[in-house]
Parts: sequence; structure tokens; C-alpha cells
Amino acid sequence: MRAALLLPLLAGMVLAQDEKKHFDPDVHETTLRFGFSDFRIVPVRVHLLRSRQDDALQCRLEPKDVDRIFEKANRIWNRAGIFLRVESTVVEDAVVPKDFNGMVSGLHEFKHTRPEATLEEGMLHVYFVHRLPTNGVYQGRDCIFVKDTASLREVKGGVDEPIPRVTSHEIGHAMGLQHRQDSINLMASGTTGWSLNDDEVRSVREWAGKRDWVLTPAAAFEKKLHATILALPGESPLKEKARESKP
Repeated sequence: MRAALLLPLLAGMVLAQDEKKHFDPDVHETTLRFGFSDFRIVPVRVHLLRSRQDDALQCRLEPKDVDRIFEKANRIWNRAGIFLRVESTVVEDAVVPKDFNGMVSGLHEFKHTRPEATLEEGMLHVYFVHRLPTNGVYQGRDCIFVKDTASLREVKGGVDEPIPRVTSHEIGHAMGLQHRQDSINLMASGTTGWSLNDDEVRSVREWAGKRDWVLTPAAAFEKKLHATILALPGESPLKEKARESKP
């Protein structure tokens, strides 16, 4: 009887230990810390591409998945004082150029599958598809592609799901970071690592400071982005005002 009672307890302890390994702060390299007012808010438009013509462009993700993906992506980027604000999620038909074949086309050809109607400046654009030649790719300036079938090699303390990590890695490229092949690092290729060092953090914050569409918390409040203010880590009088102003 005692053994029967102990087994579920032991199983729960093992699961708890495994869970603790994900997003382990002890593997994180940065020594920098950021308060509420230090955060920089980066708008992101998410595109869930669909296609009856080419299965590679038929993303299986649904809008409800975007919240989970970016909640985890923000656990990564919050360590740099960066908050990714999902400006909108668009489910739309991909453009399928003549002779495009997702099974054999090169990465550069996927950029031409973006619908022009939803392209807008002043934000990053993340396009989710079903298949790519790699897990993800940054296509220059503001264009990122990520496949919903992404897979990664697990490393100590890493992210618990491939898609948020791949998305965050490609956003790192969009913010000017290069590959760094330390397995626990966010910018390593093909691992679940999420660490950033001080130089990388300073670099992305410098990138954010040069773009007038990246907001401070005060500017976000002025635009009545109260949900974003409330989602930022930390407390401040501005967050209290956002609570009072929220319908």
C-alpha cells in the first residue's frame, strides 16, 4: 500500500525536476537587469499562412497558439528588457508564385509568398508556415519565417518548445545579432538554448533605441496600450494607471 502511494509522489518529483530545467535562469549569462521603465516594446505582426496549392505553406497553427508562443518568447526577451507586443495575428492565404514548390524551393523564394495587403512598416513580421528548408530564417529588414514543424536539440536549462525558441532566435537576427555557437545561447544553431550575454543585450537595446516605432512604456500608455503595460514585468505607478483605465 505504501509503495502504491509513493509511486505517484516519486513520479511527481521527477516531473517537477524536469520542468525546473526549462528556462533555467542559472544558465543565463547576462548580468544586466531592467526595471519597468527600462523596457522597450517591439511590435510584431504574426501571419499564419494558408495554402491549398502547396502544403509547405499550409501552417497548422491557430491564432490561439500565438499567445503561448509569444508568452514563451517574452520569457526569453524580457531578460534583455525587450517586450514583444503582438500587434495583430493575421490568418491569410499565401501568395504562391509560378513554379514555386515548397519541397524544393530555396529559402529566398519563400519571401515572395507574403501577401502585400498585410505588409506594413513600423513592426517586425513573423510568418508561420508548415515546412522550410531550415527551422526558420530572417529574410532581411523585418521579415521572418518559422516552420511549425521545427525541431531542436535539447540543452541544459533550455526552452521547452521549439517554435518559441526558433521565433526568438530569428527575431535576434532581425535585431542585429549574429550566430554564436555556444549551445546554451539563443543565437546558437539548432538548440533550445536561450541565454544572451551582456554585449548581445546591449546590442539589441541599441537597435531598439534607433527605431521610433519601438515604444517606451510611457509612449505605450499614451497610445492606450493598457494590456501591453499590464503585461510588462515589474510594478510602477504607470501600471496602476493602466489598471484603472482598463475597461
